[in-house]
Amino acid sequence: MQPAQILASYSAMMTLGLVLGLVTGGSPWYTKEISMASLAILMTFSLSTVSLKEARGRDHYQHAMFALILNYAILTSVILAIGLFFSDELWPGWVLMAAAPSAISIVPFTTVLGGRATKALFSTAVNYLAALAIMPAITLLLIGSSVSATSLVYSLLLLIVLPMVASRAVMRLSIKKDTNTVLMNICFVLLIFAVAGSNRDAFFGDPLLVLAISLGCLIRTFGTGLMTEFALAKTSMEKSERISYVLFSSYKNLGLTATLAIALFEPVVAVPATICIVFEVVWVIFLIRWYPQRAAGGQDGRTERSSASS
Repeated sequence: MQPAQILASYSAMMTLGLVLGLVTGGSPWYTKEISMASLAILMTFSLSTVSLKEARGRDHYQHAMFALILNYAILTSVILAIGLFFSDELWPGWVLMAAAPSAISIVPFTTVLGGRATKALFSTAVNYLAALAIMPAITLLLIGSSVSATSLVYSLLLLIVLPMVASRAVMRLSIKKDTNTVLMNICFVLLIFAVAGSNRDAFFGDPLLVLAISLGCLIRTFGTGLMTEFALAKTSMEKSERISYVLFSSYKNLGLTATLAIALFEPVVAVPATICIVFEVVWVIFLIRWYPQRAAGGQDGRTERSSASS
């Protein structure tokens, strides 16, 4: 791959950040500051693509409500259930993951996979507005004695509210899509480099723990995503409508999760999110290859059935 292609590749840059972090041990100084700054900038560029003005009719509101249920009721419940199988040391990491809103990357992934991007945009905006109330509520309810409410509110203001405001200014700059993608990927590399590097000992020190967390990540990403896909396909919902729902049922903002884990707790609390990032990267690569194969096999919902009957 050419350097420009690598910079524009989400999966390549995520892998680069992870490998560099694990090999070098990340930054020896200011890990918390680097992770928070890179995520705040990443969120700003990511949210600059999201606009509430994208709503066009009642169907957008219905989509947003269903997406909210998938992400904050179903996926959150699955993550919390998985977290119960782990030690008290890692429990806050699973809670923060469960409390986090959907990943911003759902929007571009929906476009790449052939889904309805405007609905994904609007639903993402609604998800983040809801997260301002839901995230502190879940966090304080389940790990309230271990986290400072002041620190949590400060972090949410810095990592969600401030980027929301700043993204409106960035939106007016009319940055090209390719440039925006490269800038986000660079921020992702810095974030994962810092988070993975600070947890290198956890990755290599206890293989059974890494294996157990990996199994949990597999269930919460591939398991919930595929169950949503098969359930919606049985209702004859078109692929273009299903895609964003599948992504909302399987993606959380793990960059936010890992950063909050480091900011509020010890770096080891970020291990579940760090490992899950790998599975989310593999998940979208899987979907890019799997959907065309599913369509070729005549298993793509209403589209194939209607074409077969005509």
